[in-house]
Amino acid sequence: MSEGWQSYVRRIEELAARSGLEFYRVDFEAVPDSFMMEIAVYGLPVRMPHWSFGVRYIYQLIQRHMGHSRLFEVVFPGNPGHAYLAESNGLAENILVTAHVLGHADFARNNLLFRRCQEQVSEHIVEHAANHARQIQQAIETHGAQRVEAALDAALALEQHVDIDQPLRRERYPEFLVDPKVLTDDQF
Repeated sequence: MSEGWQSYVRRIEELAARSGLEFYRVDFEAVPDSFMMEIAVYGLPVRMPHWSFGVRYIYQLIQRHMGHSRLFEVVFPGNPGHAYLAESNGLAENILVTAHVLGHADFARNNLLFRRCQEQVSEHIVEHAANHARQIQQAIETHGAQRVEAALDAALALEQHVDIDQPLRRERYPEFLVDPKVLTDDQF
């Protein structure tokens, strides 16, 4: 981060605090555009391998090439938060993006639903994602890529249907407490 930008970061943080924003410290880092694209597509710097991320990557590349999309920043909330800003940003863009990031940080700290989510998975989401990626890789090595991909496809298909008003770890629904029959004709 350039010294000029660093001095603006401090001034913007002071202005945001005086304006009533409450946020955890944010670590800012300028990164190459290619890295920005990867973390924007994967959602986190470290993630499990899955073909759907490749589809998103191609879509994002096309959107960028056509002038419909440009990534200025990617923010990971937490305590501290982490913001990646594109190295191709100019100083004026980074100043605006810094203020925008502090808005994200205020939201992440003070939004009840978001805070509840962070309390359930802790503030170390990147570390959790890296651990999950290792577990998926171990499953691929143990059970084979095809079998793991089928399970991930099913899980990701259900992703949008998860009841976010329920705790992350909760009691099983009563109809699922009975031991299910073991399928003998399981194709996997």
